[in-house]
Amino acid sequence: LVGESSNALDLSSTFTKDNLIISILSVLFVILILTFTFQSAGLPILLISVIQASIWINFSLPFIKGQGIYFLGFLLVSSIQMGANIDYAIVITSRYLALKDELPPRQAVIEALNQGFPTVITSGSILAVAGILIGRVSTDGATSVLGSYLGQGTIISIILVIFVLPQLLYLGDVII
Repeated sequence: LVGESSNALDLSSTFTKDNLIISILSVLFVILILTFTFQSAGLPILLISVIQASIWINFSLPFIKGQGIYFLGFLLVSSIQMGANIDYAIVITSRYLALKDELPPRQAVIEALNQGFPTVITSGSILAVAGILIGRVSTDGATSVLGSYLGQGTIISIILVIFVLPQLLYLGDVII
């Protein structure tokens, strides 16, 4: 009895600090990798903002619904969501960068989205369905919650990558 309450107190007292440190380090490392990959300082900020927004939206929904999530679950899902879903943004962005040398920015964004859409939908749907199935099938409560939030977060990421990222690339072309 005492062990559980002490454990809960320790987790709640360290969550805010640990979460902040882990979030900042994750974002910094992704920005660093993307900066070297794309040779641009502004582009990684655009990509991270889309995926980080999807993570924040994903974890605002449990708060709105009055549901809790374990600290470890939050860290795992946000890490997987950042790592896996940044790829969707990279697919669209890479195509945009290649096409903007040949086409005007508006046309390049449209064509990049047309070319990247099948890839984003295919891989995104696989991850979303896998997460949702884990959420529905698993009899373990923690595993079920992790799967549900992973599936939900992937769907949110796909929506933002398809509907928000192209506008950010178009409007943010100056900083790219």
